[in-house]
Amino acid sequence: MAVSSSARTRWIKADTWEQELERRMYLMTSEDTIRGMLFNGTLEVLRSVGDGSLVKRCIEESGEARFLDFFSYPARMHCQMVTTALPMLAEQYGGSEEALRQLGRLVANRFMQVGAGKVMLSLTPRNPRQLVYALPMAYRMAVSFGEYEVRWMGPRSGRFVLKRDFMPHPFHEGVVETSLELWGAREVWVSGRPTGGLDSECDFCWQ
Repeated sequence: MAVSSSARTRWIKADTWEQELERRMYLMTSEDTIRGMLFNGTLEVLRSVGDGSLVKRCIEESGEARFLDFFSYPARMHCQMVTTALPMLAEQYGGSEEALRQLGRLVANRFMQVGAGKVMLSLTPRNPRQLVYALPMAYRMAVSFGEYEVRWMGPRSGRFVLKRDFMPHPFHEGVVETSLELWGAREVWVSGRPTGGLDSECDFCWQ
């Protein structure tokens, strides 16, 4: 079922995650860009499930031979790549929602392996409460859009608030979960939800 223009502008999630990504693409501008690490994280997920043909297709559709981690590319291009890959990833991970979560996990891992992310992760001692500074900073390094804030709700619980971000909340659940684990948290629990047109929030806690 095609998504109408009126449906695209509503904030309520569409019937499928593919339609939700299409709605979000409709709201992007030419000034909305993301770093190549998000593309490379997505392609790594596809390679990990052994689908070389889909990797090739996504690269060909983007018009890029390769992606440099800290070079900026149109956000629309990444959203289209995720939309193309999502049906196959949904089969691999038991549904589109879990596939988006897995993408978030892999992207967070990649960010922490390169450049400024690697420097942040080298800070010692690691403490999950460093997330209040590190996670918003990581997002601002990775994308040209959005507002990001961590709010503490208790000694080991908090909420990650996102404004005008183009990926659905399951993706950010994966990012938050992996980030907390990298900073030393154990038995992490994360639950996200949409709160507006391009807004969402993720509650989290750990033991």
